[in-house]
Amino acid sequence: MKKFLLHIALFSFILLVIAISFDVFLTHKAKQVLYSPFATWNDIYQHNIHSDVIMMGSSRSYVHFNPAVIDSILNVNSYNLGMNGRSADSQIKKYRIYRQQGNPAPQLIIYEVSHGTMHKSNGYEREQFIPYLHDSYLWELFHEQEKFSLADRWIPSWRYLGRKKLVHQLIWYSPSKPNSDNLYKGFLGRDKKWDGEALKKQSSIDYGNDRAVIRQFQDFLTECKQEGTQVVLVISPFYIEGTKKMTDYEGMHNMYKEIAQKNSIALLDYTFDELSYDTTYFYNTMHLNKKGADLFSRKVAHDIDSLGVLSRPTCVK
Repeated sequence: MKKFLLHIALFSFILLVIAISFDVFLTHKAKQVLYSPFATWNDIYQHNIHSDVIMMGSSRSYVHFNPAVIDSILNVNSYNLGMNGRSADSQIKKYRIYRQQGNPAPQLIIYEVSHGTMHKSNGYEREQFIPYLHDSYLWELFHEQEKFSLADRWIPSWRYLGRKKLVHQLIWYSPSKPNSDNLYKGFLGRDKKWDGEALKKQSSIDYGNDRAVIRQFQDFLTECKQEGTQVVLVISPFYIEGTKKMTDYEGMHNMYKEIAQKNSIALLDYTFDELSYDTTYFYNTMHLNKKGADLFSRKVAHDIDSLGVLSRPTCVK
């Protein structure tokens, strides 16, 4: 009996060592990844962001605001914290972790708002949190929303179970290999041509107005004001045929106009900008391609410059 128990103990110990080693290996690889959804989290936790201008929002931030263009015009050091497929509830939490990691409050936040901003996040790209589940602050903010268990946090390799595609990607990942999906300061320029198939299938497009998310957003704007951070809300171009399918565009616009007025901040609305009428600049209804993003970033930078919201000395690039 003792010999049997000894064998069980030895076998369990070997399994534990393998599980710990595999977990450490995969997590180390994830923290090297230069593409979404890990890249910006890695920059946050590795303290690679030293920016006086931050861009926030969903994928419409992460593919629309090119920091290289914005930096060149505004003479700033900007970074794009856009969060693919996520609404304001997740975006704000990500920013709070960015601040909690010791990053100073930026001079300016350019916040892209749209039809999806005031929805509740639906768990898209949930794996982005996996490498940092041991961080107490991230765990506090996200574990209930993302339905992570204590086993995900504390049992070695448990968080990678059932994620065959992710595990395969991490095992073979090398940061030295060229990858067209690598981010530049949080931005991804997509060299894609127009594809309108999804638009053809959509009968209508609704906008979010969840009261709890709106309250979180209002609280966030108050916190920014207290920290001396200016915020400019931006409704970036949306292909015009998609706007026509929006159930209540005026309602969405008025919601953001009211938020801007209440907080004494600027709202820049590019819904009917000339870019919105030309599929040359889009790869789908709501996303600009690289060409469109560069042109749009130039417009935004010049418009923000004219607002005079950047008055303090800028950071060294």
